[in-house]
Amino acid sequence: MIQGARIFAASLLLAWGMGSQALAGDAAKGEQLANVYCAACHGQSGEGMGPNPPLAGMSEEYFVRTMQAFRAGKRESATMGALSAGLTDEQFQDMAAFYAQFEPVAYEFRIEGPLHHVSASVCQSCHEDIYRQWSGSMHAKSTALRDPIHELLYRQEVGDPRAEGQVHQRSGRYPVCLNCHAPNAAKDQVTKLDAKDAYAEGVNCVACHQISGFKGVRRPEGGLRLGIMAYEISPDTLQGATGFPFDKTRDQQQGNPHLPTGELDTFGVVIPAALPLAGNPRMLRSSELCLGCHDTRPNPQGVPLCDTGDEIRSSGSNVTCQSCHMPIADGIANHSMGGGHDPAMLRRAVKMHVEVEPNGDGVTANVVMQNQLPHRMPTGAPFRNIQVQVTALDAQGNVLWRNFENHALQEDPKSYLFYQLADDEGKPSMPPTATQVGIDTRLLPHERRGLSYEIPVQPAVVRAEMLYNLVFEPMKPRIMELTDDEELLKPRRVAFYEARL
Repeated sequence: MIQGARIFAASLLLAWGMGSQALAGDAAKGEQLANVYCAACHGQSGEGMGPNPPLAGMSEEYFVRTMQAFRAGKRESATMGALSAGLTDEQFQDMAAFYAQFEPVAYEFRIEGPLHHVSASVCQSCHEDIYRQWSGSMHAKSTALRDPIHELLYRQEVGDPRAEGQVHQRSGRYPVCLNCHAPNAAKDQVTKLDAKDAYAEGVNCVACHQISGFKGVRRPEGGLRLGIMAYEISPDTLQGATGFPFDKTRDQQQGNPHLPTGELDTFGVVIPAALPLAGNPRMLRSSELCLGCHDTRPNPQGVPLCDTGDEIRSSGSNVTCQSCHMPIADGIANHSMGGGHDPAMLRRAVKMHVEVEPNGDGVTANVVMQNQLPHRMPTGAPFRNIQVQVTALDAQGNVLWRNFENHALQEDPKSYLFYQLADDEGKPSMPPTATQVGIDTRLLPHERRGLSYEIPVQPAVVRAEMLYNLVFEPMKPRIMELTDDEELLKPRRVAFYEARL
């Protein structure tokens, strides 16, 4: 728990009312501007509304400096950045004069319950851009409430994600999949995922930012600890890639719930930060932050279903997961967590070209593809697959020849990149019951592979494209019964090349 059940961030009186210098602002003009730009979120007189802090009584100097920081992008907020972009320093001074005439309002930031019950919406009020990125990510859609692919499998193996007391049907135990897909619920051993926002949000802000260390997924005595079980968790302090410099923590930064303000409660005890944060680059800037869930996941028979961590280790690469999946953009690490669901991310995964040579009445086309990644392509869930389609076209764009028409597995197996699990007899098997790996034609880390085709016509263009599918074709109709997202399961183009003759 955080300081029992409730924590109060300190009043902002000191930060707002001391050491300020009056500016030459017009309070009447400021009131008009405030009604247009500020009142809807901060109240008619700047008294504060919800998570939006009060502005009443704020020193004019601090108000102007803060608005200038938003306008310059030095403070992160999509809303405040957009609002301040069209305003001048003179208008800032007018609004500052308007709010400075009111009595200061104490700002109380209250968090109920333990850290892992904190919803991402609490973080949104300060970290708008990061929240927007995260909310469109698969981390935000990781639960069976929000991902129809996971929902199909969850309902088959467990049951209703909105019901309490669910167990894994084969083992009779708490569903291990929730350790990764709904870690905040797993900490409480809860299966009713709509009971709290922090459960339904899947891998939300605190799910990652409570991780203080990595124990590894393999227990020294044997067996696995997956998801949150692989981590050391800080119960009362968030972890960040950087902390706050000592001299900055003494500045009583207004409205920052990660910093204590030095105020005392009624018993004379210093009130701590509502969401205390410690710098932990050793963890937050390491691939270990990801490996609790993305290292390895075998089924009950020990057959690997997901094995991305071992794939990376076998490649010898030292690049971190964050380097690709959290690139720096506009000065912040992108929290969209692009992967197999992200078409732009896929387009960077493989480079491909086609070499064409005359061959009698036709041509020989050599398709060369190289995996750019330190893990297999595709990786992750065992039903992801790629079809490499090669097409010969005439000068008018008419199709003269294709390596397959309907499905690569039946018509041109060498152009089908997939991971097939099998039973004892070598026949295809579903992940929970598989006893061995059947076929694995995926690209190895950094592998360069060629496909050669004898095309019996003289084309104007030979086109090659890699088409990525999140699931096998037979799974698609059942998944589409659970969603109205028509784009979800359509093939995504990974790579494309045309050789023009």
